Amino acid sequence: MASAGTTTKSRGPIGCAIKSLLLVTFTSLSLPAHAQSESAAPPAPAVTVALIKERSFQESETFSGRIEAIESVNLIARVQGYLEARHFEEGSFVEKGDLLYELDQDIYRNTLTQAQAALQVAQANETLAQQKFNRQEELTKRDVQSRALLEESQANLAVSQANVAAAQSKVEAAEINLAYTKITAPITGLIGRSVVSTGDLISPQSGPMATIVQSDPIYASFPVPQRSMIDFRKRGARNEDVFVSLTLADGSTYEHHGKISFTDVSAAASSDAIIVRATVPNPDNMLINNGLVDVNIVANEDTSKLALPLQALLLDQQGAYVLVVDEDNIVKAARIEVGEQRGGYLVVQSGLDAGAKVIVEGIQKARPGSKVAPSILNEAN
Repeated sequence: MASAGTTTKSRGPIGCAIKSLLLVTFTSLSLPAHAQSESAAPPAPAVTVALIKERSFQESETFSGRIEAIESVNLIARVQGYLEARHFEEGSFVEKGDLLYELDQDIYRNTLTQAQAALQVAQANETLAQQKFNRQEELTKRDVQSRALLEESQANLAVSQANVAAAQSKVEAAEINLAYTKITAPITGLIGRSVVSTGDLISPQSGPMATIVQSDPIYASFPVPQRSMIDFRKRGARNEDVFVSLTLADGSTYEHHGKISFTDVSAAASSDAIIVRATVPNPDNMLINNGLVDVNIVANEDTSKLALPLQALLLDQQGAYVLVVDEDNIVKAARIEVGEQRGGYLVVQSGLDAGAKVIVEGIQKARPGSKVAPSILNEAN
């Protein structure tokens, strides 16, 4: 048994735990207050920021448009006859003057032969009348016969000359009708489906046999709202200051650019829009007559505008804002007004100055008034 003046030593797990707790408490109490605070505070969250600066953009505006052939010709027979031959493939490219259809020529050849024979008779009669007139004129000069006979022969000569002119006209008409039996291409372009077949009886009342459209170059027509047209003219812009880029139905960009070639002189009463037309190269026949496209009007020269990366934009009930990091790496919310989108950027109209640092990555970790650890976004532009 231990004596009353002897201190009993603690042994076992409980004694060791008490000793460790006393050691930690003593150590904590012995550290300065600021050291305890720093050891307890979490590190500032890492965020990525982008610098607000002037960026070069190509001004552009997009409208819905339609492709239109510069020329479109319906082939209609000018004489009646049975179709003997077709000399083209549907959908092929034809040159101006190419033979496309042939009608039966027999009746028109016969008519021409008759007209030529009638012309020869009229010319023979004219020759005889001219000879008679010459003789009567000579006799009249010698006072051998009366002047009345001379006047009669002169009238007969005039009648024969008129008959020759009429016969010549019939020959020319017969030649024209015979030529009309061969239908040629009036323009260069693509020819569509033939609606007639060999053996059909064709006439001017039969309607179009096929259609040819000029395919290169070609028009892109599009309505421009009057507000856009007024803004374009107030800025002093000219047609030469822009070019036309087309977006096709599959979303791809057409490889050839066009130029504005026509602006209508009046607006449509129903839509208050003005029809504008651009001429576009079409060497590969990619653009089809009456096809739908998006027409992009693009400025030739770039313009510089203060721009904001799209991923930095935040929205709430009050509108658009961004999170800005100041010189002390403190986060602040800034209300902004933005304009049109240009690629991955928004044009800044107000609320930010050049050089401001806006958070683009790690936004969910940043809170207004908190401190962050920013790193600058590495941008190509």
